[in-house]
Amino acid sequence: MASGLHDRRGFDSLLRINLVLLALSLLMIFVNWKLGLASFIFLCITFISSEAASAPPANSPDQFEAWLRRKGARKPVLLCLGDSLTHGTVSSSFTPDIPYKLSSTLGLSPPTQNFFMDPLWVVNAGQNCITTHGVLHERLHRALGCFPDFVLIMIGTNDMQCLVNGTLAKAIVKINKLPEVPTMEVYERNLTKIIDYIHNHTPQTHIGVCTLPPMGENLDANPNRIIRQANEVIERVVKKAPGKVTLIPVYSRFESILEKKSKKSGSKFEYHYILSSIQVPLFYMIPALFDWNRLASLCGNTLLVDGLHLCERGRDELVNLIVEWLLSANVAKAIAVKS
Repeated sequence: MASGLHDRRGFDSLLRINLVLLALSLLMIFVNWKLGLASFIFLCITFISSEAASAPPANSPDQFEAWLRRKGARKPVLLCLGDSLTHGTVSSSFTPDIPYKLSSTLGLSPPTQNFFMDPLWVVNAGQNCITTHGVLHERLHRALGCFPDFVLIMIGTNDMQCLVNGTLAKAIVKINKLPEVPTMEVYERNLTKIIDYIHNHTPQTHIGVCTLPPMGENLDANPNRIIRQANEVIERVVKKAPGKVTLIPVYSRFESILEKKSKKSGSKFEYHYILSSIQVPLFYMIPALFDWNRLASLCGNTLLVDGLHLCERGRDELVNLIVEWLLSANVAKAIAVKS
């Protein structure tokens, strides 16, 4: 298996093109300074936001290894495996909030630092654009080097996008250099292997497997029909899995909230890349005006900022579910033992 270091997957070509256009915009200033300057400013904003969106999370496995070498004691570790929903740079990141919510629920003092916080150290091994194949063959071996007590898996949205959109499927296959186009059968096979690998290498680890959240807030649209099929696969895999494996019902929690909306979202898309490419710069460049909730609301969404990624409301619901699972997996006992 490859080392699985974070990369700029899905953004590398965009960043290279952006640099070329930046150079051209500087030359344009000598021809038409107004147009050249406007182009330069726009491209700078695009480049900075793309850099931020594709950067590794501050609590990545690499950062954890470096940080752990300076620590003497050890706390329970939660490893989070997933795609951009876990990576958390193109939407609201849920991993930093887990220790805060857990501390509050257990009546403990709130964490005093931003990452790798007591009472539970959370390691984010998410990667933008990745599929189950990438988690299995690129990231899993290296990520387990943090010796987790708990592993959270939320992966498959990009696999399912390949079933929804043929054009997007070609892009995902190319970006990830996949040996085959993801199918429901391939997804089930890879997810089974991921869980088996974790169990075989760390048999005492508690594994929480999330059902996939909706793809767009129109629950009747075709993408969510496919998501529900994928979630049936997840339920089947979890039921057959060896060891301490628990299903975390993300879809049903989100579904119960979306069904209460007074007006169904007009969204009938699985993911709008163009919409996301507008929202991300607004979030990073004007955070005082645009948080993820506001960007979601402007699109008529409640939980998903662009039809795929989480806004703060969606993040909070997910964190609640994760903490519920951790409590059921005796995280309080693990914290007491390692305190």
